[in-house]
Amino acid sequence: MFNLEPTAIRHAELITEGNETFVLVTLSKRAHTCPVCGKATSQIHDYRERVINHAVLNGVYTTIVFNQRRYYCRDCNKRFPEHNPFAMHGKRISKYTILRVMEMLRDPRVTFSYAAKDVGISVSSAIRIFDDHAAVTPMALPEALCIDEVYAVKYTQRTYACVLTDFKSCQIYDLLPDRKKYTLADYFSAIDRSSREKVRYVCSDMWDTYRELAEVYFPNAKVCVDSFHVVKLINYAFTKVRIRIMNQYDRASEEYKLLKRYAWVLNKASYKLDQENYMDLRRYYSVLGTRYIRQHVLVSQLIAGDPELEIAYMLKENYLTLNQEATPENISRWLDRYISDLKLFNIKEFRSVRKTLIKWHDEIVNSFDVYEGRRLSNGPAESVNSRIKLIKSTGNGYRNFERFKLRALYSLNDGSSIKF
Repeated sequence: MFNLEPTAIRHAELITEGNETFVLVTLSKRAHTCPVCGKATSQIHDYRERVINHAVLNGVYTTIVFNQRRYYCRDCNKRFPEHNPFAMHGKRISKYTILRVMEMLRDPRVTFSYAAKDVGISVSSAIRIFDDHAAVTPMALPEALCIDEVYAVKYTQRTYACVLTDFKSCQIYDLLPDRKKYTLADYFSAIDRSSREKVRYVCSDMWDTYRELAEVYFPNAKVCVDSFHVVKLINYAFTKVRIRIMNQYDRASEEYKLLKRYAWVLNKASYKLDQENYMDLRRYYSVLGTRYIRQHVLVSQLIAGDPELEIAYMLKENYLTLNQEATPENISRWLDRYISDLKLFNIKEFRSVRKTLIKWHDEIVNSFDVYEGRRLSNGPAESVNSRIKLIKSTGNGYRNFERFKLRALYSLNDGSSIKF
């Protein structure tokens, strides 16, 4: 139980009462060094009984009753306790309990209250253990830095926390309390310039602040826009076209019901459509003349009813193809051609898309670069964000941002450790 040699224990006794076990322990006598004068002594002054919580072992609450000696130094008259292998000085919780709590809290799904209940201590004690013993190894500023935000803290005005992630290792570099421009500027300006000059890529969403800060503080880096946000923008524009066309029909008509009920087929990328199996349209079929139909045929029938919807679907699919097949060598040319198509067809829902693509043209082109065998994206930051949200939701929110930050770094980074 205590990782001690048999010769180190003078007496040990187990007493069980219900679901509680008391371990009465007396260690073997040995010489101790006086903490004041440094002389060795074996003179015993008296004994003191210490009660130490030793977590729950096999469903049984275990308590150590340690019969601790106090030694007496004849040279300087100092009285001091013998070495305690069970708990740290002044603590009533054993080292094993601390280790168990800290190991449990590596899992982002585990809350402080769950860990406290599992080892038989209070929630406040579990929180104090975490605050005192969680350690995170500092990381070097990565060559490819991902910047994103996550809704993080409860009951404060800080709506979003800013997450800095290493694209290569998918580890959190740091977590900042907000994404305001002056907060980020203060943070990046405190980092050594030589370290910032080593950053080659900065990946983010289409937030102007991120681009402006990257251009100032990372002069050698290319700014990249995550492709997911561009695709999302175009899909949203297509959805608005579909809704506008759908609302031109009477709500009781089958055309309206088909465009509403099977919007998911139109939103799905064409290369992901099921080409083999038939769909059952149930009662929405008279306008198409058939009840059973393949997905790609249904798409063709739905968009054929309106030229604008057909063009909007084509524009959506063209960008998905561009996003999948373009290379760093041809993306600039392909993107320019796509922007020209948007101007040519001039669908009102896509006008804002065209302006955005022009505004972020270079950053979209940069996102097609390949780093460490992978195309650049904000995927690592999005993955980290989902696990940070898991920590927040399972804990029902965090009022203390510094504790929330430490929990995220400790639970999600490989370089975390336990300090004593």
